[in-house]
Amino acid sequence: MDLRQVLLVEDSKMFGRLAKNRIEKTFDVPVFWTRTLAETENMLGMAKGHFSLALLDFTLPDAPNGEVIDRVVAEGITTFVFTADLNEEVRNLVWSKKVADYILKEDPNSLDYIIAAIRQLGENQDSLVLVVGDSSHYRTLVSELLYVRKFRVLNATDGKSALAILNEYPEMRLVVTDYNMPGMDGCTLCQKIREQFKQDRLAIIGFSSKNEGNIGARFIKSGANDFLIQQSFLVEEFYCRVNHCLETLSLIDKIRDGAIRDFLSGLHNRRYFFDAGSKLLDHARKNAETLACIMLDIDYFKKVNDSYGHDVGDLVIKSIAKMLRDNAGARDIVARIGGEEFCVLAPGYKKYEVVERFEELRWRIETTPVAVLEDKGPLFVTSSIGICAEICDGLEVMLKKADEQLYRAKNSGRNRVLVEGPVK
Repeated sequence: MDLRQVLLVEDSKMFGRLAKNRIEKTFDVPVFWTRTLAETENMLGMAKGHFSLALLDFTLPDAPNGEVIDRVVAEGITTFVFTADLNEEVRNLVWSKKVADYILKEDPNSLDYIIAAIRQLGENQDSLVLVVGDSSHYRTLVSELLYVRKFRVLNATDGKSALAILNEYPEMRLVVTDYNMPGMDGCTLCQKIREQFKQDRLAIIGFSSKNEGNIGARFIKSGANDFLIQQSFLVEEFYCRVNHCLETLSLIDKIRDGAIRDFLSGLHNRRYFFDAGSKLLDHARKNAETLACIMLDIDYFKKVNDSYGHDVGDLVIKSIAKMLRDNAGARDIVARIGGEEFCVLAPGYKKYEVVERFEELRWRIETTPVAVLEDKGPLFVTSSIGICAEICDGLEVMLKKADEQLYRAKNSGRNRVLVEGPVK
């Protein structure tokens, strides 16, 4: 989430000091600490809507029954509550006030929990959730819980409209669907969704208004990740299941991304370059679009490793990779395909535009320090670049022609850009 200023309301000096220091150090944002409801009222009056997050003690000297929560939530501030006592009455009261979460103060891991929860809110803002059901009460209940946790939420009243929304928003991460709906029940909707979206791309949680036989099992067998009964679920349970579904998707994404990225540079790897590049070439050929293949090699890179060590060589690789990313167009594929060799596929540019882009990149590399060495100052390197700006029969052919121009650039003095044919 967009953390600007954090309000901390806590009458314990020790706990307040620990919480303030930890949050400021972790997120590099100012934390304004008050100890009473009266101080909090004054602070809110001065802040004028600048607080994006609040951490509140349930029991204060002048507000022993959680009165501060209403005052802060009324300002539209995302709120967490600290409490030393969590009996059923306090728990129900806290959740009724639409807070994001509560934290037990006696838990030695309470500060770790709040740090993780704040980070999770930031990630939630990038997650789109679809709530499906013909009952407005059900949609409002679930949507409000999701809004509190900063999710982006869309609603659908039946299965047909849900499928239409999914087609419009393929980036959807989670569907929460009721079972009883006209035309298409929740289990049938799950089956339809799974025809297009597999479990590694989209999570589904099924809901039922009551425990009706084997509906939970039917949901799971139809492709849902989880199931809840509306009458008996706890708010914490709902949030835990939502988080579990999204954390699983996130882990799968990380595994998938790790398989197609170079661990050192963060750029795509050789495997991804050929898989995605072949598709990009086919698209360019079918749509009569230009496509350029660019090979870049760091000049005298072996000498850098031999003279300064592989740690410095790694810094050079990372620096060049960053400059390549900064130079890339929106549709470019940028990859590290060898030790000091990089390759770019750039669709939609005329030949002279490609040459100008990579002349500018060559100059940036030449004039930008790629590392700062102790007692030796900044380290500079140069690069040689070869370009094939003609559509060929295959990606391997384009790569070979770009490599030939790179070889010419190396043999003619390095630190230059060469392209096959006249520039126009």
